[in-house]
Amino acid sequence: MRFATFLTGVAAVAIAVSAAAQNAPSSPPEKAAGSDFGLSDLSGTVNQLSDQRTSEAQAAAEPQAATGAVPQAETAAAQVSSAPAPATGTLPPLDSEQRAEMARAAARGRQIFAIARAGMLATQDMLSRVADPAAAGISGWIAEPEGNAMLVTFYSDSDGGPVAVYRARVLGGRAVSRETFLTGDRPRLAGLAERMARARSGSESDEHRACTDQPFNVIAIPPAAADGPIDVYRLSAPASRSRLPLGGHFRSTVAADGNVTETRGFSRGCLNVDVGEVAPGTQAGPIAVTHLLDPLPTEIHVFLSLFSGRPLVIAAGDPTRLFMVAGDAIREMRR
Repeated sequence: MRFATFLTGVAAVAIAVSAAAQNAPSSPPEKAAGSDFGLSDLSGTVNQLSDQRTSEAQAAAEPQAATGAVPQAETAAAQVSSAPAPATGTLPPLDSEQRAEMARAAARGRQIFAIARAGMLATQDMLSRVADPAAAGISGWIAEPEGNAMLVTFYSDSDGGPVAVYRARVLGGRAVSRETFLTGDRPRLAGLAERMARARSGSESDEHRACTDQPFNVIAIPPAAADGPIDVYRLSAPASRSRLPLGGHFRSTVAADGNVTETRGFSRGCLNVDVGEVAPGTQAGPIAVTHLLDPLPTEIHVFLSLFSGRPLVIAAGDPTRLFMVAGDAIREMRR
């Protein structure tokens, strides 16, 4: 993949990521779930989302016409409005395993967003110093933690493996140092950096289709151990700041030997939601989302909330539970 294609996906989200980083909450709210967003009355929304889940599940079970078109998403969204209190209080509380799963999803969603933001900031810095990125052969980028900073490497594919073209250390919302390799021998990526670059390319699949006309934003997650598996996310990039793609997001797990051991999508189709602009000094309204594939919110919901700067209300599970995802915090909404 040439840099011109890669850059389109990054540039499309730069403003939104920057705005979300300033507005997204970094810790769970202290007030009761929903109280900060005027959500004291939600059972009508729960019923609406439950009806959507039923109709969408029936639609998903029907054979798709052989048109090659992306099916409609199982994820549906609507602005939350006032209604009677939700019925989720009649369900038993979440157990310790479910709470731990939500904590893992929150941590991973926060990690995805941090890497995406570091990539955006490094891209801006790189573009001010590399006159012709396409001619430089940049084909992708990876980000690795380096103390409190993030080391972002833009690389080019070569016969001997990926080689560095540009490196930047991102700290405190800006690039604080950089190295450029436009002439002479370029340093080969080695160790974890090489594995991450190879995982990016090795996890590409024709079965992964973006839900906008933009290329995927590809986020490789550094493994917990040197020989651990690498998760690679392909995220549909918004075509504009005011439309949020709720579908078209995928995760592939790549083992140390380079084989893809698992892949999944986080929805059954596409839906791009008009989120509009948030007036200065006003609270961004929440978006209500049904989710059929998991009983709990996922890391993608956390990323989307951080990315958009908006809370998400998720209806998931059977029986349906209602969750609030606000920034990197997930909590069940109960009476």
